[in-house]
Amino acid sequence: MTSFNTLFNRMFQEKSKSVYLIFLIQAFASLCLTIIVFVSGNGTPEFVNGNDTSNVNLVVAFLAVFAVMMLITSFVADFVYWIVSSIKNEKINRSQTWRLIPVSDTKFLLGNFGTAFLTYIWLGILETVTILITLLPMLSDQEVRKVLSHVSLNLSAHDWQEMLASLGLIILIGYAWYAIVSLLNLASRSIIDFLPGGSSKVLTFIIRVVVIIAIIWILGHAASIIFSVLGEFSPFAVNNYDIDYATTLLQFLVFDVVITLIDIFLLNKFVEAKQN
Repeated sequence: MTSFNTLFNRMFQEKSKSVYLIFLIQAFASLCLTIIVFVSGNGTPEFVNGNDTSNVNLVVAFLAVFAVMMLITSFVADFVYWIVSSIKNEKINRSQTWRLIPVSDTKFLLGNFGTAFLTYIWLGILETVTILITLLPMLSDQEVRKVLSHVSLNLSAHDWQEMLASLGLIILIGYAWYAIVSLLNLASRSIIDFLPGGSSKVLTFIIRVVVIIAIIWILGHAASIIFSVLGEFSPFAVNNYDIDYATTLLQFLVFDVVITLIDIFLLNKFVEAKQN
C-alpha cells in the first residue's frame, strides 16, 4: 500500500504546476498594468505622492504600484485557481492512472481535497510574499517609517480566539466546497454510468441538472436540521456579533465529514475510472 504522505506529496506537486502558472500570469499582468499606470501618469502616478513628485523615487514608486496591482489581480487569480483546482480534483477522481495507486478510497479523497486546498493557500502565500517584498523599499521613506512607528497591535485573548476560529472556519468552508463539487460530479456520474444510453449529451445534461437540484434541496434541508440540533446543545457563549464560533465550527465539521463519507461511498461503489 502507498503511504498517505507519498500520495499527498505527489498530488501536491501535480497541482502546484497550475499554481505556478497562474501566479506567473498574474505577475505578468500586474507588471503590464503597472507600466500602463506609469505611462498614463507621465512617469509617476499622482496617487504615489499627490501632485508633488519631486521627491519620489521612481523605483520605489514602481514597486509600490506593482504591489497594489498584485493585490487587485489576486482576487481574479484566486477565483481562477478555485475553479481550476475543482476541475483538477474531478479529473483525478476519474483518472485510471491515479486510481490504480494502491491506497484506500478514504486516503485518496482526503489527499485529493487536502492538496487542492493546500495549493490554494500556497498561491495566497506566494502572492502575499511578493506584495510584502515589493513594499519593503517603501521603508526607506521617512514619512512611511513615521506612520508605522505609531501603529500598535494590542490584541486581547478574545481577539486571538476569534482570529483562530475564523481561520478554522475558512479551512472547513474551503474543504466543504471541494467535497460538494465532488458529490455533485460523482452522484451524477454514478447515475449516468449505470443508465443505458448514458453517453448521450442531452441525457447527461438532464441527469446532472436533476441531481444538482435534488442534492441542493437535500443538503439544504439536512444542514438546517443538523445546525438547529447542534445549536440547541451548544454549551458555548455567543460573542458580541451573535456568532457562536464553536457551534459553527462543529456544524461545518460534521457537514464536511458527512459529505466526505458519501463521496467515498460513491467513488468506491459506483464510479469507474476511465483511461487518460
